[in-house]
Amino acid sequence: MAASKSVQLPGLLVEVRELTVREVRDMLMSDAPRDAVRAYAFEDFSLDDLAAMTDCPANALDDYAPSDLEPVVAAAKLLNPHFFRPRAALSQVARTLAAETWPLQSTDVPVGSSRMATQTPGHTPGQPTVLPST
Repeated sequence: MAASKSVQLPGLLVEVRELTVREVRDMLMSDAPRDAVRAYAFEDFSLDDLAAMTDCPANALDDYAPSDLEPVVAAAKLLNPHFFRPRAALSQVARTLAAETWPLQSTDVPVGSSRMATQTPGHTPGQPTVLPST
């Protein structure tokens, strides 16, 4: 039987539970669109993630300040390290990739541009490209 812990919030008793391996995998592999505010409510996980570990829907947790939710977060982290470890690793990979690709380097071409003109031998950037006639 999965472990659980009750956490009392002002006006709400929240049951935090241990996720199954399948639930963790499904959550980490999901690319479902999320509410942006809920997605970034916490640094390395979303309010929807937290709600999935409780018996409350995310909209029931919306009315609480992040500081109010700290006991729920603590219980969730205690019961679900098998979610938070890989989630933190995936977040770190995403941050590293973002840092490597943004901002665009001076050699990068903006979307919709063509490298053809700048790679033509003898071409001077900023000057019209004259293509050979066929």
